[in-house]
This record gives sequence, C-alpha cells and structure tokens, in this order.
Amino acid sequence: MLTMLADFQSILGIVHESDLFGSFKMMGLGMLGILIVMLLLYLLIMVLSKFGKEKKN
Repeated sequence: MLTMLADFQSILGIVHESDLFGSFKMMGLGMLGILIVMLLLYLLIMVLSKFGKEKKN
C-alpha cells in the first residue's frame, strides 16, 4: 500500500491514510452502483422499444 501519504489536519480533525482509502472505496462503490442502474435502465428501454413498436398495415 502507499506509504507516502502522511496524516494531515483538516477543519474536521486529523485525517488518517485509512480514512482516505476508505472514502475512495466508498466513492468507487457509489459510482459502480450508478453505472449498474444506468445499464439496467438502458436495457429496460431497449426491451420496451422492441415490444412497443406499432405494426404497419
């Protein structure tokens, strides 16, 4: 793991290396969740557009 990051003082208190990497992990999981929801919506729209087409006489 990276050891170059030192603890630093923020407005809310001391920030440790583990806190920083934990927040990156949480951010990545949130972005992955958004991507999954977007893909599911895309697939739903594609399926509905296949079955919802008007038939020409």
